[in-house]
Amino acid sequence: MQKHPIAAVVNFCTNESRFIKACIEQTSFFSPQIVIPVCDHFFDGTPENRSLLEKIYSAFPNCYFIEYPFIQKQIPSRIWKKIDAAHFWHSLSRLIGYSFLEEDIDTVLFLDADEIPDGRRFAEWLECSDYQYHTVMKMANYWYFREPCHQSLRYEDSVVLAHRRALSFDLLLKEEEREAIYSQLPCPKRRHVTGVDGQPMFHHYSWVRTKEEMLKKVMSWGHKGDRNWAEVVQKEFEQPFSGTDFVHGYTFKKIDPLFDIRLEEVSFEGKGAPRVKRLSADDVLELIHASKNSVWEWISRTFFR
Repeated sequence: MQKHPIAAVVNFCTNESRFIKACIEQTSFFSPQIVIPVCDHFFDGTPENRSLLEKIYSAFPNCYFIEYPFIQKQIPSRIWKKIDAAHFWHSLSRLIGYSFLEEDIDTVLFLDADEIPDGRRFAEWLECSDYQYHTVMKMANYWYFREPCHQSLRYEDSVVLAHRRALSFDLLLKEEEREAIYSQLPCPKRRHVTGVDGQPMFHHYSWVRTKEEMLKKVMSWGHKGDRNWAEVVQKEFEQPFSGTDFVHGYTFKKIDPLFDIRLEEVSFEGKGAPRVKRLSADDVLELIHASKNSVWEWISRTFFR
């Protein structure tokens, strides 16, 4: 299949390890560059699983991992006045991934590791789509809960496809995260975009997790302050799946899972020399301090020094 000049920026932490293999394999059908920003801590401040990270880096030498430090106390106070910490780190990850795109990339797909494309169908859609004539699109996705066989009857559209040159430092570092990219970029744009068959091309396994993984998720995700999520998760796992999720109240149908995602321990086999760029605290602070007009200067210094 032809690969268009599209890069995928995949937000990742090891709490999403069971999804990363399928996400990378499917994204590889259409994207010549996959950039995976990853913090050396979870966003609640606890250290990452270093051993697992290194295994994942070696398992996917075709991807470019950008590891950056968690420097909560060094972030300028002016940032916290504009953006809540729960959203800041997600947005910073996307900004860092965007900063390391290859020169010939025209379009950027912003994914989370638990948002898995149907790679062949998306590649097919690219061949006949007019995506090049849209500044930004939001892609429709299926949504799952508890197990990969529980698919919501309602679609969402969290994945964003945007023209690279339309993006900026200010836009990527917003509290609204990817919704800001869509809402603040000018037309032409379109949301709830489906494939040539009218069905979503992405599968969001956001809440397909063990109880321990769900608890870890709710401690660091962007909506952690909305309610007592830990209490809700504990209650959910006191019984079998009821047919309704506690996040949105969607109803579900049971399907045969499209990808091999299992609720058990995952393992990774080394496939080659890892491609990892490890940023320093100064690198991150320079990027945060950069103005809209100096982001490309920062990229040159970080790449070529």
